[in-house]
Amino acid sequence: MTFKHVCVLMILLLAPMGAMASSPFYQLKLTPITPDAPSTLAAYRGQVLALLLVQPQCSWCKKQHKLLARMIKQQPKHCQKLIAMMMATGGDKHVLKREMKRYQSPFAITTFPNRLSQSLAVKSTPQLFILDSEGTLVTYHIGFMPETALRETINGLLEKTQCQQSKDMLG
Repeated sequence: MTFKHVCVLMILLLAPMGAMASSPFYQLKLTPITPDAPSTLAAYRGQVLALLLVQPQCSWCKKQHKLLARMIKQQPKHCQKLIAMMMATGGDKHVLKREMKRYQSPFAITTFPNRLSQSLAVKSTPQLFILDSEGTLVTYHIGFMPETALRETINGLLEKTQCQQSKDMLG
């Protein structure tokens, strides 16, 4: 990633939006692939959010997906502090919808927003964006993030996050 791309990404992700200084992530318009997918990330306000950028035939994406699903499933049902959402790339909405069914994901899935896509220099997947409960980007990782590193990043954030009512994300 070049300096220019880092600057664009930081402006997009960290710039205050108006008097409320709401996270720019919460304002991204999303194109849902699954029926449970929100139209914006504001639905996840108050929770630590792992955004997983995937492509349909990516084996490392599937491994990252399984790790996140396991971590989320380990949470108490009454206290959902961590949530994940997938953003698919590598085709139009109809192709992605068909391909994403193979994941059998408990997570909401959207297409990857063009506004965010244009700021990334590296197009490889998986890519993982971890946002704190206020929507601030804490970690951006390209490639598979091992469990130890992922837990180390998330555990500190979870300690500062209040329990959310279970949204029955894992059935």
